[in-house]
Amino acid sequence: MNTHVLTRATTDRELVLIWLGDKSRTTRVSYSSIVTGFFDFINKPLAQVQIEDLQLWHRRLQLTDKPSTVANKIRAIKSLFSYGVKIGYLEINVGSYIKCPKVKEKLAQRILSESDCLKLIEATKTERNRALLCLMYGCGLRVSEVCALTWGDLQAQTDGGKCTVFGKGGKTRVVLIPYSIWQLIIKQPKLIDAVFVSRTGRPLERSAIHKIVKRCAKRAGISEKVSCHWLRHSHASHAIESGCNLRLLQQSLGHSKLETTERYLHINPNSCSSQFINI
Repeated sequence: MNTHVLTRATTDRELVLIWLGDKSRTTRVSYSSIVTGFFDFINKPLAQVQIEDLQLWHRRLQLTDKPSTVANKIRAIKSLFSYGVKIGYLEINVGSYIKCPKVKEKLAQRILSESDCLKLIEATKTERNRALLCLMYGCGLRVSEVCALTWGDLQAQTDGGKCTVFGKGGKTRVVLIPYSIWQLIIKQPKLIDAVFVSRTGRPLERSAIHKIVKRCAKRAGISEKVSCHWLRHSHASHAIESGCNLRLLQQSLGHSKLETTERYLHINPNSCSSQFINI
């Protein structure tokens, strides 16, 4: 047991800070909001929380949130209790007594066709935005990874380039960049360390990229629900359809578990066993 961690976690709030420490920025923001709401509802120390409190909180969530949101919130709180027990801050993992509700898999609905991905890219109005969308779709990068990309992360190769990506959970991986996308990237003005820069000369923020994708989707006549992550989902699905090895895809996307990558094996809406039945 890490005694240094034990001595640091002296209050619930400190426990939360330690628990969030090694998570991605996006996860930290999301989980912090969830925990704040949980604390406000429970209104008692974590060590005093009982299963009845969790059940009441669960019922309250069901009245206000979508099933997927409820599942995410319960998953976060279960993780917090598990961590508290793991480091010896809590004696009982009361979170283990509440189960995450099963949520219908909607990944297939977030996969664009190859033609729609190209329409989205063609709807861009600047070379910067074109490079952005091509990088997210062509290389499967997360929007946070694109925002954090610096010129020092890039390295030229004879057939394109490669970039060192600092991904989710602080994990580093190297991603190859095809020649056509590489040419778009190196044309970006080198104003600061960040590769993608806003009009004000600052690193482009994820909220700005989300707006770019939404505007391009509208111009292209594609679903208004499209987000940056849909391009990553589409990259994974299309790569598998083209014969990409599952382990290679896992490495390229930066998934810690193969099970996460395997989800894309089951969501191709264009393939089904019914195609092999003659009636």
